[in-house]
Amino acid sequence: MLQNSIFHIIRKTLPKIFPVTLLEAKSFLRVKHNMDDDLIMCLIAMSSEYAQWYMEKSLMKQQWQISCYDNIPRKIQLPFSPIVHIVSVKIISYNKDEFIVPIENYYADLFQSSITFYNIMCINRMDIIYEAGYYDANIIPMQIKHGILHHVAISYKNREAEAVDNLNFVKDMYSPFRELKLVL
Repeated sequence: MLQNSIFHIIRKTLPKIFPVTLLEAKSFLRVKHNMDDDLIMCLIAMSSEYAQWYMEKSLMKQQWQISCYDNIPRKIQLPFSPIVHIVSVKIISYNKDEFIVPIENYYADLFQSSITFYNIMCINRMDIIYEAGYYDANIIPMQIKHGILHHVAISYKNREAEAVDNLNFVKDMYSPFRELKLVL
């Protein structure tokens, strides 16, 4: 009998910086004044979010929490890589008792963005908090930054339009960085 777990992911902290700076965006847009700085920063934030959610990658350092309910698998894939480190693993029993899982009870594979537990646990819920993202914007692939800059430019140019339909080429820039997923 195949039993499924329920997964829920939330972002615990926002990134403090973005992959693209205000200066880089203004240079790309050829904007020489400061009147639109707040708008451009909002567009950088929005475009970075879009890239991040589309590729399912953390571009800058931030914390995520994945919660697993019911049938907890031994190995859990952690979305929004690259994973920096596991902050905590907490289990909640059926009678609502909470316990922190010691690091000796699991193996975190940062390269494959997964966590493997040495023992199968019969618990109600597990919360894994982890930090993910690049420490330095300079190591983010230029193709991703270029896509963010184009997204900012399209949004800036069409900021009064109701709908923007020409983001397909931006998605094409991000496509090589998406992870292949097989659904069985």
